[in-house]
Amino acid sequence: MRIFIITMDDPVQTNQFIRHIIENKPGQVVGLAVAKGGRLSVGRNRSKLTYILSLLLIMGFPYFAFNAWKVIWFHIAKKAHALGLSGDPSILSFAKQKGIPTWTVKTPNSQSFQKEIRKLDIDVIINQCQSILKKPLLDIPKIGVINRHNALLPKNRGRLTPFWVLYKQENKTGVTIHFVNEGIDAGAIIVQKAFDVSPNETFYSLVRKNQKAALPAMIEALDKIEKGSLALIPNSDEESTYNSLPTLRDALRFRLRTAVGYQPALNTSHDVWNRRHL
Repeated sequence: MRIFIITMDDPVQTNQFIRHIIENKPGQVVGLAVAKGGRLSVGRNRSKLTYILSLLLIMGFPYFAFNAWKVIWFHIAKKAHALGLSGDPSILSFAKQKGIPTWTVKTPNSQSFQKEIRKLDIDVIINQCQSILKKPLLDIPKIGVINRHNALLPKNRGRLTPFWVLYKQENKTGVTIHFVNEGIDAGAIIVQKAFDVSPNETFYSLVRKNQKAALPAMIEALDKIEKGSLALIPNSDEESTYNSLPTLRDALRFRLRTAVGYQPALNTSHDVWNRRHL
């Protein structure tokens, strides 16, 4: 099976996930592209600084500082590499070492990029970048585009799902590998791995559970696709919920509750987690 990967160059979680896929599917990854944008990408009407402050409240200082240091060290290492002082820590460098052709693109929806990868006779594209993929790109692979999502779809579509699972005090979550269509986290489900959310769960511990479940789920999904043994699970719009990025107020409510046991009343007319994604 011929696999193409579109991703972001993220040292916090994504790069390790992509490396494991490449190592578990030797000789099958025929190309890798890094698209512009990362975990701190926000919409035009959102403040990146406010989002960073929200993440600090959500993660707590130790975990936030740990992740911030990983990002800072990653960029220092990349600058050192540019000066010839160290190796390249990027996922592009890892792919090149494995003999995989690489691209750096502003957006994977660009016509010039799509023209190049059409030549690769791709069966499956794995998407782990922040871009919303459009139909011309979705139509390139013979089988389809797949994505990892850190929740049990159709519930909790959208971003930063471990936070919203904790914010809503849900007792079960998991990882979903699904086909990508023009909706947001709306394609048919290939594999789901569920696990319990403990009463004393933290954002850090839940993220770790998602990380542990994600790779086996992705490899199982790829194996099923390769063998043609798909039994797809519906991803119903009618049963879905959608979460946008948390606001500073959402993060503050969460921190107050986890820090001192304060239970703020949730304003269901404003809380995005209570909205249907139709």
